Amino acid sequence: MFERILVPLDGSELAESVLQQVGRLLRRKDAEVLLLRVVTLPPAAEGDVGTPLDLLWSRAAEYLQGVERRLSEQGARVRAKVVEGFAADAILETAKNERATLIAMSTHGRTGVARWVFGSVAEKVLRASLIPVLIVPSFSGTGGDAFPTGDRELPFHKILVPIASADLSLEIVPAAIEFAQLFESRIFALNVCEGPECAVPVHQMRQAYEKFQAAAVSAEPLIKQGDAALQILETCRETGADLIAMTTHGHSGISRWVLGSVAEKVLRGANVPLLVMRTSGVSSPLLPRVSALAPV
Repeated sequence: MFERILVPLDGSELAESVLQQVGRLLRRKDAEVLLLRVVTLPPAAEGDVGTPLDLLWSRAAEYLQGVERRLSEQGARVRAKVVEGFAADAILETAKNERATLIAMSTHGRTGVARWVFGSVAEKVLRASLIPVLIVPSFSGTGGDAFPTGDRELPFHKILVPIASADLSLEIVPAAIEFAQLFESRIFALNVCEGPECAVPVHQMRQAYEKFQAAAVSAEPLIKQGDAALQILETCRETGADLIAMTTHGHSGISRWVLGSVAEKVLRGANVPLLVMRTSGVSSPLLPRVSALAPV
């Protein structure tokens, strides 16, 4: 599933840290890594004001060549590309043209994922991407206690997978399986419900569990009751999950799914990487709406 991985870089150490954090994923024998640097005019950085486009382009190419060389020495199959345009549009267009199967990006904020995401390039990528997006916080902790996570490789030993009572939530399962097999992870499949429906077994949870078992992936089903976002975040802390893998819902992608929804709260509160996958369409829940990730 993740055989062609697009990694946008902006020249900063924070953005570049994702290369080591998910290094095992990038170094897979069947994976190709495409490093992308977007040259934008007018320049976004004050230091670039008045710099000719061809000079910006050559600087970007030189930078990517150095990163490409280092990754190749580590065993990755990698190439680099410089494009001109606005960052989010260029990332999405490159992902489409290069038939990328995953976009991996590092965050820059100190206050969790959401503060960095909203209003940024990443927000636009998350809203519109038709392929999974892996976002990795570059800081641990929040506020004044935040510190850079650095370039250490992340373990992904435990993966939390929220499962809704709608078939589309199962689309994240193959991606979670691929991560689990690569990192030898344990999966926690979570359904959050409320009211008397909690006594009713969730059909999609059984399906997910059977898929994990068929792939020889260790999985534990969990049922929680209460506020969906709070239970997802609490379960992440309780289990010590290293990754939350979840789907988006709705025709308009993450924009409707995030604003005022469970997912926005998860993004705002999570300090672990998230693998976000936009669902392929709209399906009706097979059971009463009790899911953690029901469309808003």
